[in-house]
Formats: sequence, C-alpha cells, structure tokens
Amino acid sequence: MTPRRGQLIVYDKAARALVNHVILPVPTATTKGVLVAPTVYGNVLLGPTAEDLHDRSATDTTADGLAFLLGHGRRILPELVGSEVTATYAGLRAATEHSDYCYAVFDRYVRVAGIRSTGISSCLAIAEQVCADLAEAGLAMTPIAAPRTVRMPNLAEDRLRPYADAALIARDPAYGDLVCLCERVSAGEVRDALASIIPARDVDGLRRRTRALAGRCQGFHCGARITQALDAS
Repeated sequence: MTPRRGQLIVYDKAARALVNHVILPVPTATTKGVLVAPTVYGNVLLGPTAEDLHDRSATDTTADGLAFLLGHGRRILPELVGSEVTATYAGLRAATEHSDYCYAVFDRYVRVAGIRSTGISSCLAIAEQVCADLAEAGLAMTPIAAPRTVRMPNLAEDRLRPYADAALIARDPAYGDLVCLCERVSAGEVRDALASIIPARDVDGLRRRTRALAGRCQGFHCGARITQALDAS
C-alpha cells in the first residue's frame, strides 16, 4: 500500500459556462487520467495527477504537477486554461499494485483497502458485503432502534440557496446575513454547521460544511467573522 498523490486545479465559477459535462480522456493502465469536470458548487476542476510516492504526508502541490495539468488542459479544453484559478490542492489516496480492490475476510475483521475511483459507485455494495461477512463470522448485528439522520446542507448552485430564499430569511434573518460574499454563505448556515449532529470544530470543518472561505478571496474578507463564530461556539 503506497500513497498516490493527486493534484488538482479549481477554476473560478466564471469558467462554468465552458463545460456541460465531464470531459474524460481514454484511461491508462495506471489512472483514469486528467479530466475536466464541472462541480455542483459551480467551479470547474482540472486533474488529477497520479504520482506514486513514499512520503505519506506529501499533500503539497508542485510546479511540475501543475504544469503537467495545464499541459493536459490545453489539449482537452484550451479555453479553460486561461480562466482564473480559485485554488489548487493535492490529496493522497491509497494505491496498491493490484488491479482490483483489496478485500479479505479474516477471523475477527474484514480488510477493505485500495479502493479506486469506482468506489464512489460501489461503496454501498461493499458495505453490505462487509456486514454480511462479519455476521457470518459471528458478530451480532443489532439494528439501531432510532438512528439519527445526518442531513447534508445544500451547497449546490442548481438548488435554492438560503441567501436567495425569501421565505427562509423572513423566518430567520440570519440566513440573509452574508458572512462569505464569494460563496454567498450566510450567518445562519455557519451557526447551523457549528450546532449540527456532527459539528464543525475548526476552519476546515466549516469550509466543508458551508463553503465559507472556499471562494475567490480564500477567506481574506470572511476569515475574521468565521474565526469569531468558531471562538463563540
């Protein structure tokens, strides 16, 4: 099991009009390749790279990696490369030398590893198989009597966002108080994220739950208010 770094470029929402669907080249034996993809948040992604490394903490972007992406971007969608960039980032995924998932059942546990991109569509079936194998091994599978449902907040641009919902703002003016101007995130959404079943505990947690700090200015304008809200919670 080795870390495989993927670097990506996030383009500004102004580039969204260039793309109507995912543009994916022919995959290679190692990776599905560099693609161009619109996001539900209104941005456009270019990437990722596929760099096999030894350092499990190497989540930094590199000049060579970004140049590699730009080169592929010019071939896939030349107009995109000249658009404004909101952010660049990198992450590590667990890679193996095997072409399939690493799934193995032992006496008291099930090992599931090396899940590739197809895991996004197979994850529910994998979870069901794990439960079945653990039950067969003797684990008591007791259903939760009244499970609490975790509802994800609406962050998609194609749905009615709180800042544009007049009825919601009339009931609670906090949803009309914009904290993050770039992503149109309201004080009500920040408050909800800090008081949810799984509350945000730091700036990154708030970013993932609300998209505050994730826009053009990367927190230059809203960073102080976000920090104050965290401190108050």
